[in-house]
Amino acid sequence: MKRLPLLAIVTALASLLPLVGCTCAILFLTPDHTPRLLTAAVGYGAVMLSFLGAVHWGLALEQPDIVPAGGTQRLTNLRLAMGGAPACIGWVGLCLATVHELIGLLILIAGFAATAVVERMAWQRGAMPRGYMTLQWFVICLAELCFLAILAACMGMRPH
Repeated sequence: MKRLPLLAIVTALASLLPLVGCTCAILFLTPDHTPRLLTAAVGYGAVMLSFLGAVHWGLALEQPDIVPAGGTQRLTNLRLAMGGAPACIGWVGLCLATVHELIGLLILIAGFAATAVVERMAWQRGAMPRGYMTLQWFVICLAELCFLAILAACMGMRPH
């Protein structure tokens, strides 16, 4: 199995910057800015979730380098199916956010958690590159912390 390239690590970490920026702005700016920032955070969260799924599409389509020795058509089909699921969850979260922002945020929180579980299962089966889960756990955990901080701020628990 290939190692993760350094650029993949750097871009994964950099992908957190917009979400961390929105979170900090929601926490520390006046509440007047919160609705627009919440919309931006939910929108970016949906994009991030879609990208997490797209990784599986890439793994399914890059053959034979990342497919394990025991790889089969079944594994490729599972990767393609699971690659699309996070995008659908992100879209549902984004749509629900137009009705009620916090519901959309809760959908994203659940979507990121579900993605982490599925990716962990794939990693345990040797279907992911070396170092991938460490990076994904960091990205997903930080994203989840941002979403939880936004949720707390929107529920009136802001730092003073």
